[in-house]
Amino acid sequence: MARCRKPTDQDLMRLDAIAKHLKVRARYPDSSFNADVTAACLTRIAPIIDNLFPCTGEQIGLALGKHLCVTFEEVHDADDVEQIEERYLRGKREIGFAQLRAELRPEVDALLFERMYATHDEPDHWVAVLNLQGSRARAYWNRFHEISHRIAEPPQGILPFRRHRFEATNPVEALIDSVAAEIAFYGPAFLPLIKRQRMRHARLDFNVIDAIRQDYAPSASLLSAANAVVKHWPAPAALLTAEYGGRTHSPDADRALRIKPQAYSKRATAAGLMLIPNMRVPAGSPINEAFRTGTEQGAAEHLGAWGTSQGKHLSPIDVYTSARRLGERVYAVISA
Repeated sequence: MARCRKPTDQDLMRLDAIAKHLKVRARYPDSSFNADVTAACLTRIAPIIDNLFPCTGEQIGLALGKHLCVTFEEVHDADDVEQIEERYLRGKREIGFAQLRAELRPEVDALLFERMYATHDEPDHWVAVLNLQGSRARAYWNRFHEISHRIAEPPQGILPFRRHRFEATNPVEALIDSVAAEIAFYGPAFLPLIKRQRMRHARLDFNVIDAIRQDYAPSASLLSAANAVVKHWPAPAALLTAEYGGRTHSPDADRALRIKPQAYSKRATAAGLMLIPNMRVPAGSPINEAFRTGTEQGAAEHLGAWGTSQGKHLSPIDVYTSARRLGERVYAVISA
């Protein structure tokens, strides 16, 4: 996980406003701050979601959007931008949307507008514009990220919009991501699906993850669904991605298939199932075979065979590795 950068004065103001809005006693950077904020957000939405049971993640997103008066607009190309401007700038005289075209840059994932001329209970009092011009894979996650901003943060007041970039090192965005992870894969609705699959399958692989994703949130990306499944899997497990690259501080040196840890189950640490960021994937690993052939691979391997150029090795435990290549990246689940 990336370490958050030093917060700016604006970050600190927003973090303090979140604590006051949610009536949380802890203040950033208290060790309990993120957990307390997340718990407060879940408490606020629990009655809404509990009325839906049994429900899917898609249904939860629709219900929360309706309750919070958030309308979602997706931008896939220039025509979508034109239609949004027509609807809100010219149709509803919302001048904040005059900045839409200029602000929807490639590095911006979403813009959250608070309409100035909307009544309190209008369904589009808030408009979240999701920038999906590069890929629509994050559409599910982006919706819950924007919903989490609405739950955690007080109204923007005089600001016509707020620009969101999902940066792991930004303390505000990292906090909102923590909240979004719990709401997008809401425990009381999501965990029974994991329990059902665990009873059917002794080991975790991408077939299990696909089945859970299909039942809960078919539009969720593979990465977000796999993160959630691994996090809650009731046995030691880890999720990683692997891409071709060089050393951390020398990107052009010793290029090889290298890993980026993504998630661990609660039991992973106790079992010694921990990974070293950017380490090479051994030649005999199913991860290498998946990258080489482009076909899904699954096999047993011994983590003690994983080593670094500095002589460090992973714990000597036997695991099952399931690997799938998408584009130039391999997704892999390792379970003990």
